[in-house]
Amino acid sequence: MGKAGSTSHQRLDELIRLHCSLEWRRRLRDHNIQGIYAKGEAIFRSGDQADRMFMVDHGRVKVVADVGNGQGRIIRLAGDGEMLGHRALGRKPAYTASAFALVPTRVNAIPMALFLRTLQENPRFCYHFLLEFAAEMRQLDQHLRDLRTMDVAQRVVRTLLVCRDTFGMDIADSRRLAFTLPRRDIASMADTTYESVVRSLSSLQQEGLIQLVGKSVRLLRPKALEERLR
Repeated sequence: MGKAGSTSHQRLDELIRLHCSLEWRRRLRDHNIQGIYAKGEAIFRSGDQADRMFMVDHGRVKVVADVGNGQGRIIRLAGDGEMLGHRALGRKPAYTASAFALVPTRVNAIPMALFLRTLQENPRFCYHFLLEFAAEMRQLDQHLRDLRTMDVAQRVVRTLLVCRDTFGMDIADSRRLAFTLPRRDIASMADTTYESVVRSLSSLQQEGLIQLVGKSVRLLRPKALEERLR
């Protein structure tokens, strides 16, 4: 069974800084548009024409895929510096999932045509971008496998660890998640029901693995939680 999202992603702005020429760094900076999205607001929606490439400057984002019958499932979380919209790259670019702000979020946007041109003209940047893209696809594949092979409690644990790996821990409390997904979003990402999430969290607290503090979660024994996924 797979671990939670333990792969660390390099920020898109770092990839640009390290692997693009000065001329192209200036072009990207000059054409960057910054937007502020309210909690719950869509940054883009599945099926929309992909005219921009996004990077989270500061905030929390969930990426939701359409799984049929009008239902959506959270397939990814994104924090500061992470890319959004890159799965839309192609001859007829369209976003393959929707992205929503979990909190007030500041996002940088680059015109997709300019981003594609940047990939063409900066081979080292293209190479490292593809490495990041491939790493993310491996994580998504693992997530889908875990949904098939893990029980509900394991999937809930995995989602808590993904929150940790994506958003980090609270600065003032090293055991508290910096951001805990709402219970219904945990259910979506773990492919279960709200009631099952509540029961699983209560059971984990009784075992002394976590502590529930209002809507937040403290990870009391993170190594033991990781062991649950093996």
